[in-house]
Amino acid sequence: MKIGDLVKYDVSLSGLEECVGIIVAQNGMEAFDVRWNDRHSKLQDIAANEISTELKEFLEVVSENR
Repeated sequence: MKIGDLVKYDVSLSGLEECVGIIVAQNGMEAFDVRWNDRHSKLQDIAANEISTELKEFLEVVSENR
C-alpha cells in the first residue's frame, strides 16, 4: 500500500464493506491516513471526506496509484 491507492475495509469488518477511500499519508510503520469518500462517511454528523488513521491489516487495495 502507498499514498494514492484506493482502498476499502477488509471483509473482516462487517458492515463497512461499501466504505471507499484514498490513502493520503503513511502514519507510522503499520498505519495509513485515509480520506473516506462514500455514503457511510457522508451520513455522519461530520463533514464529508473524513480522514481517519487505519491499520493496514484492516484495509484492502481496490486500485493502485500509478
